[in-house]
Amino acid sequence: MKIPKIPDNVKVHQAAWQAIREIEVTDKALAARIVQRILALGVDPKPFNMDCESKVVQNLKKEKINVRRLRCMDIADYRVFYAIRKSGLICVYTVVYAKDAQHDGAYDANSFHYKLIKLLYTNFWRECQ
Repeated sequence: MKIPKIPDNVKVHQAAWQAIREIEVTDKALAARIVQRILALGVDPKPFNMDCESKVVQNLKKEKINVRRLRCMDIADYRVFYAIRKSGLICVYTVVYAKDAQHDGAYDANSFHYKLIKLLYTNFWRECQ
């Protein structure tokens, strides 16, 4: 996939690009729609309409990690996890298959995705601070 020009106020972590590349192997159109939704966050970082909604992940918020999850109808099987920094910068951490996010993914404190998002938010991804 040719990566389009990313808005200056959006940074996408390598973990998210890797997930998108994996999706692209089986469904190029879906991968492209996920990228379009990420790009749209640069214009509307908190969409809430018939097509998309963005909510704070409550179990991360309890740890003072203000990460949001984006759920959209056209990418219904996937969730995009991101944060909106005080500067207005949108930091996209990863893309997770929805069933994985619910059962053993980004909502479970012991899961790989939860730990990845937490570490990127708090420590390792300095260019998105």
